[in-house]
Amino acid sequence: MSWKNRICACLFVLLITGEYVLAQAQVDSSEVKNLYYQALNEKARGDLDLAKTTFHKLLKLDESNDAAYFELARLELEDKNLGDAAIHAKKATALKPDNEWYWVLLADVYKQMEDFKSLPPIFDHLVRIKPEKKEYFYDRAYALFLNNELLKSLDAYNEIEQKFGKDDNIIIARQEIYLKQKQPKKAVAEVTSIIEDEPDSTKGYLLLANLYLKLNKPKEALKVLDEGHARIPGDPYISLSKADAYHNLKDEEKSTRELKMAFASERMDFEGKMRLLISLMSDPKNTEMAPIIRELANTLTVSYPTDARAFALYGDILAQQKQLREAREQYLKAIDINSRVNTIWEQLLQIELSLGMQKEALAHAYKASALFPQQPLTQFFSGHAFFMEKKYTDARNCFEAALNYTEENNTMLLTQVYSSLGDTYHALDLSAESDQAYEEALALDSNNVGTLNNYAYYLSLRKSKLEEAAKMSKKSNELEPNNPTFQDTYAWVLFQQGNYEEAKKWIEKAIANSGETSFALLEHYGDILFKLGDIENAVAKWKQAKQTGETTGENVELLSKKIDAKKYIE
Repeated sequence: MSWKNRICACLFVLLITGEYVLAQAQVDSSEVKNLYYQALNEKARGDLDLAKTTFHKLLKLDESNDAAYFELARLELEDKNLGDAAIHAKKATALKPDNEWYWVLLADVYKQMEDFKSLPPIFDHLVRIKPEKKEYFYDRAYALFLNNELLKSLDAYNEIEQKFGKDDNIIIARQEIYLKQKQPKKAVAEVTSIIEDEPDSTKGYLLLANLYLKLNKPKEALKVLDEGHARIPGDPYISLSKADAYHNLKDEEKSTRELKMAFASERMDFEGKMRLLISLMSDPKNTEMAPIIRELANTLTVSYPTDARAFALYGDILAQQKQLREAREQYLKAIDINSRVNTIWEQLLQIELSLGMQKEALAHAYKASALFPQQPLTQFFSGHAFFMEKKYTDARNCFEAALNYTEENNTMLLTQVYSSLGDTYHALDLSAESDQAYEEALALDSNNVGTLNNYAYYLSLRKSKLEEAAKMSKKSNELEPNNPTFQDTYAWVLFQQGNYEEAKKWIEKAIANSGETSFALLEHYGDILFKLGDIENAVAKWKQAKQTGETTGENVELLSKKIDAKKYIE
């Protein structure tokens, strides 16, 4: 072949190859695009693992696809796979270093990893890309502070001030830096500048007083606050800060006076007073403050007689202080004003159940369960109100509703709901459903003593799976020793197994630990004694049980038959 023909042949081959490469690139590009949108659709449907797999397929075809790395990083961050999220986000920034959102994502990942040392360079890039965005400058300065690069952090805040102007946030940040550098005089000078610039504004006096309190100088704080009150008479927030200062000086009388002055001020709005009370509630161990908090809460209800929130908060405070009957009254007043707040009903039902006010709880359960069919806690407490009054079908409906609307990650509530369903199904003679509910409860919390005890007891009544019942009952007693109810259950399981000597030991423990000897304990004791051949003492215990049962309204018909026949009857 001549050189001319050979060159022509090569050109022909190159032309064909070029067309092939071009065509292949178009196919790959189209496939990449399809995979990208497929992954986004999978993500939108909630198929996150499938979306990740699709993005990985895409990246095998196109390793330079920055958008795929970005989306993959977001998915990994959502799944808390922070290491993988960081790798993918870094690849995205490397491929497109001028994309603001790639750097923002990488910063979010490092924040969750608490890798603060990696943050300043990221904010350097963001400042470069978006020099008009003040927040990135602040982020960089704060990241340097977190890394204890205090001089660099100061320089960064000074740069913000030069570029964007003076700002209280800069002053507060510099104050924190000076405190960390153990330069309190500089910190005080920084905050004092706010008062110098705005002498008729509350914030400077409050910030400086709080700084002095932080430096353990309450007298200096009071001087500043007195200056503030001279400038701004009757300011409630200055009074609150003075209350803190007097508290630090152990002058509780003046502290209380300032607190009440602040609360009485019309310049503090309703929300401010609510926040103050909630803050005061945060330390329930401070019993000295308890009567003052109650007084302030009562004042709030007098000042705002048509706002249900005031009465509900007063109820919360009383409940926290164990004044349950008084709390109940406040919740009832709140409901009279606004019956559409489910949390108030929940508190009301919980208190009525704990006080043994079963009739009242039942009446409120009918209303609450109808008003809030999708609120799991409301349904849960309503279910208990129905159960206590033997309205088992209503109880079942409530507990099943609670189960349907409880979040999957709320294992504590789910455990209680399943356990309550176990009790309810048993009461409805649905043994298989009862067992299944208890099993679900124990799968969530294998150490739930109430579930272990009840499940074991109901199995013993049915003489079913007694070996398993014995293990559960024994475990409940190991987890919570000296509980007479649990000891009685174990005694009865042992009784059903025919282990009467051991059953006697446990029923005697239950009676010894019981504050008052109950009808059930005495009857079980008599049953065990009969099986041990001690007929005389068995009958004596049955008679004692009958006398107790008649006083408490128990059905004593079977006991009477045992006593008359002097024989154990099932």
